[in-house]
Amino acid sequence: MKIIIFGCGQGGQTLGNLLSASVRLLAFADNNPQTWGKEYEGIPVISPAQIPQMDPDLVWIAIKNPAAASSVLSQLQDLGYTGPVQNLSALLDQIDFRLATIRLLAKEIRQRCLPGEIAELGVHQGASARELNRLFPERKLYLFDTFQGFPEKALAAEAERNPSVRWKDAFQDTSVSQVLEQLPYPEQAVICAGYFPDSLPSAPPRFAFVHLDPDLYESVAQGLRIFWPLLVCGGVIFVHDYRSLQFPGAGQAVKEFCRKHRLTPLPLPDLHGSALLVKQSEDS
Repeated sequence: MKIIIFGCGQGGQTLGNLLSASVRLLAFADNNPQTWGKEYEGIPVISPAQIPQMDPDLVWIAIKNPAAASSVLSQLQDLGYTGPVQNLSALLDQIDFRLATIRLLAKEIRQRCLPGEIAELGVHQGASARELNRLFPERKLYLFDTFQGFPEKALAAEAERNPSVRWKDAFQDTSVSQVLEQLPYPEQAVICAGYFPDSLPSAPPRFAFVHLDPDLYESVAQGLRIFWPLLVCGGVIFVHDYRSLQFPGAGQAVKEFCRKHRLTPLPLPDLHGSALLVKQSEDS
């Protein structure tokens, strides 16, 4: 099968990594003229006007925003493309590769009888926390978040590294009560509200699994610095946004930490490019 992926951003590149070996990716198409003529992993980026003449068997629309995806579908029809079209958002509404990996890791941790509690830095409304609480009902779940969105000083520090920061009001639609209502075992939750690492308990426990999803460089760097020594041997730190185009500081923090400690991050093919860090020994 020959396909074209419409969208060469985060969604398009992620979809390209998920394709079967029997699928031939002809090109990425994009409405941004600045991308035309470039390549991603050896695959050319073309103008949408070139799609009909390339005669693909299928066009994937790799755009999550429903209105934008609908607009692209109309655009394809106007260009004269009459072949099949599939939408990445429909797939992602049903399948979550990040959660699938977390579920498999939880099974491994249980089967290996690893000691330690569970932690999440960057909780927002509690979707991931709900799954962690369900997967580890017998363990304490430490939830670190301001529960008020990004702190001003964190955004200011991020803006110095990335002047295009536009997240001032992001993730404010949450509260402790809202998160607790999501949890099947709320009695196991330990709420650590405030600016991390100031919110860390005075005597933190050891952890078997840590989910890092604070988005910003400094928060990810602090999370790795604090949680890695607290991780049990065989434990896992799961970092969201490792290859994110929206939050590039997260990946930068991971790479710097891994260089310092001679670690290799294991990337995953989820939409935001998560990565795993597995602690092999107490000395690492």
